[in-house]
Amino acid sequence: MQGWTGRWACSGRSNSYSVGSIDCLELIALAETLIDQSTLYLFLNAFVLLFFVLDAIGSVPIFLALTSTLKEQRKRIATHSVIISLIILIIFAYVGEMIFQFLGITINDFRIAGGIILFVVAVQYLIGKTLGGASLDPDELAAFPIATPLLAGPGAISTVIILSAPPYNHFISTIVILVNTLIAWVVLVKGDVIFRILGSNGSKVFTRIMGLLIAAIAISFIRGGVEAIVLEIIKH
Repeated sequence: MQGWTGRWACSGRSNSYSVGSIDCLELIALAETLIDQSTLYLFLNAFVLLFFVLDAIGSVPIFLALTSTLKEQRKRIATHSVIISLIILIIFAYVGEMIFQFLGITINDFRIAGGIILFVVAVQYLIGKTLGGASLDPDELAAFPIATPLLAGPGAISTVIILSAPPYNHFISTIVILVNTLIAWVVLVKGDVIFRILGSNGSKVFTRIMGLLIAAIAISFIRGGVEAIVLEIIKH
């Protein structure tokens, strides 16, 4: 609506508002294009980040091992796990800021803490640490350890809270969470097929690569938080 209003306003003043050969309408079109590109960039950045942190493909071997005696119920377990993890991530994405205010925590504090947690998660991926355990009740197994901490673990929770703060927003974080949890559901339901395609070694290699990428992202979180705090101290 604002774009159309701007075009209408410029159409009557196009002769008086021009910069060189670029008139008012062209400037508005350029601004709208840049805004769209910026939103798309933020969405893609947020999507890739959460995709790496959730690492649904890397979780397939763990999921298959935990449900080895419940093969007939794997789809139901995967569905319940994804729904639970979706609820957890959405809640933290929306109430994370209120929790910060209540505890007197800033987003930069959480960026540093989240970066440290992500780094620990990355190290676990790199050294091949996995969740083990005996067969459990399907509903219990769906909630723990598959929904959390396998999917909605500390790293994912830290990530969605950060993705709900500028330059991101709640709309972007919500869409990214929905898309990534849907992908996670498909990956877990088709886990047998994916595991056969990648093989045991391929899955391990993929997990190690995800670990390296998560470690790099963790360092960027920590660096960004420290830089912001230092700048605040300098300003004061």
